[in-house]
Amino acid sequence: MKLRLVALICLLNLTVLGVGYFWIGVYLKSRPAQDRAAAGQQPAASQPQAASAAAAAGSALAAPPVVIYQTNQFKWSQLESPDYREYIANLRAIGCPEATVRDIIITDVMRVYAARRGQFYQNGRAFKYWETDEKRKLKQTQLEEREAQLAQIDKELPAVLRELLGINYEREVNKYFVDADEDDRRLAFLSDDKRAQVLALRDQFEGRREQILWQAPDGKLTPGQLDQLKQIDREQEGALAGVMTADEQYEFDLTSSPTADRMRRELIGFNPTEAEFREIFSREQALDAAYAYEDTNDESVRAARATDEQKMREAIEAALGPDRAAQFEQAQNPDFQSLTLLAERFDLPPEISQTVLQMRQLAEESRRQLLDNPNLPADRLAAALNAIQAEAERSTRETLGDQAYAEYSRSATWIRSLGAN
Repeated sequence: MKLRLVALICLLNLTVLGVGYFWIGVYLKSRPAQDRAAAGQQPAASQPQAASAAAAAGSALAAPPVVIYQTNQFKWSQLESPDYREYIANLRAIGCPEATVRDIIITDVMRVYAARRGQFYQNGRAFKYWETDEKRKLKQTQLEEREAQLAQIDKELPAVLRELLGINYEREVNKYFVDADEDDRRLAFLSDDKRAQVLALRDQFEGRREQILWQAPDGKLTPGQLDQLKQIDREQEGALAGVMTADEQYEFDLTSSPTADRMRRELIGFNPTEAEFREIFSREQALDAAYAYEDTNDESVRAARATDEQKMREAIEAALGPDRAAQFEQAQNPDFQSLTLLAERFDLPPEISQTVLQMRQLAEESRRQLLDNPNLPADRLAAALNAIQAEAERSTRETLGDQAYAEYSRSATWIRSLGAN
């Protein structure tokens, strides 16, 4: 009985194993070739292929997964271009701030022109450490060529930057070396929005004028070019009127016009009140406008302007009154202006300018009297003139102080001329 039971169990086990083997075979036949290779089943047609596939499968299972990150990789070479217009367009296309665009382009352009400048400072001779400096000095012909080339560069560079960026080269450079906020201070009476519009218009119309002036390298404008400039003036006036009120336009002229800038230089020491400045400005501006595009090389034009200037000056002095008119006249004296600037710089009393001028007048009058005396021997004349010069030097130094006098004496040729016979 036991033997029959054991035999039955063995038979059942064999049956289960047979069925399992059958189903495994069916399953393996339904898998792709690479799975059969991984399961140890080799196709009969190609044993080497199977071995290779198995090795590859094993390698793939053993190696860690490789993660690939894809990014929008940026390289500066994608922006740079030998064409500056394209370079600027690329910078603006990626949202580069306009101030940064200007900084990049100005630096790059100036580097190019610096290289051009540099080549005209060398005479072409190779450097040899044992040679003295005169060997590398420019010849006269090279000096003349350099001056011509540098003048061309000085004219070309502002035009290039104006064309590329629409900026005034000198004003832009001054932001780095002089004053970055000059425009904001001058136009503080305008809102931020109006100020931005006005400055943009200024640059736009300046650029148009410069293009016309560039076409007249000898400075001689044709009648057609003069008409173009006048038309630009009219268009600018209309454009500004669309942004500012009449009062704001007048204030703009008072703060930013060439006439007003010239007056601020010419009236040093006069200390005009606001009302006086406006009175003088209205007359000066009218005269400047009348002769803006006249040929100043024409003798008849110069004579007509001189006549009109004299009439204008008489009208100004009449409006100012006698005392202020005398001070206005004195302010035209370059030496008075120089002394006024010196007093301001060294924090000296303002009346020092007048004091030094009076000392000069007395010294020069004494010199004239000596020179007009025909009976004075030459040796006594020379000694007297030297004494006048020494006294002028001493009194001027005492009045200004050592530091201010050292500065003033560099340009005070009148003191040195007192001793000349």
